Amino acid sequence: MSIINNEFGYSVYGETIGLMWIDLLIAIAENGEVTFDEGRKRLSLQNVRVKSFTSSGTDSVIERFADTENIDKILSLTFDEEVMKDIDITPSFKVGSKSYFARINDWEMLDFVVERLIKIPESKKAVISFIRKSDYESILENPYDDYLPCITTVQFRLIKNDAHDSYTLNIIFNARSIDAFQKSVGNFIAIAKMSEIVAKRIEIVLKTKINLGSLDGMITDAHIYSNTLDAAKDLILKYKNY
Repeated sequence: MSIINNEFGYSVYGETIGLMWIDLLIAIAENGEVTFDEGRKRLSLQNVRVKSFTSSGTDSVIERFADTENIDKILSLTFDEEVMKDIDITPSFKVGSKSYFARINDWEMLDFVVERLIKIPESKKAVISFIRKSDYESILENPYDDYLPCITTVQFRLIKNDAHDSYTLNIIFNARSIDAFQKSVGNFIAIAKMSEIVAKRIEIVLKTKINLGSLDGMITDAHIYSNTLDAAKDLILKYKNY
């Protein structure tokens, strides 16, 4: 476990995505402050940096402790379904907005990332952004029944490995907010799968090995809602006793 608190906020590090996720839950459960989100009580931490040494989405912690049904739902909203749905046990927005999948496809975002990094591997412009002007308009029209993607941007960075003829693909994301217990591990795995897709496509064209590197993110508001807090604490206890 690696959880650090300093003047910049909490930093959470794990060797794998699963360990990063568990440590994020522990950080919130043990250090979170009671806050309210449009009247809904929760424990939350502000400005949390999370990092996993690897962006591989498969590890024993996820397999043993994560809610696979919720993960599958988020993966479907990222890679299959056109319409966004709230998997929270207390939904906060109505069905109807574009899913991550629809946004990625409509704006050909992963195609852009692949083409950019093939042409200029060291580019710092291989960024996808999920928010558009229509989201702002919708929020102003329906301020208490709106939707804005929790994951706002994902950046793909290719780093040349000097000792070998290969690259490492690191992923950096920003989240305006994240439900650490119900959704975050699914979001993390979805981002990791994006990196796998990008890496494979670049490898084919450049004929160069692309290694999956770190998953690094900044979360403005990481929280566990009060009506899921007991379940989160039970999961943490099971993990610590494992």
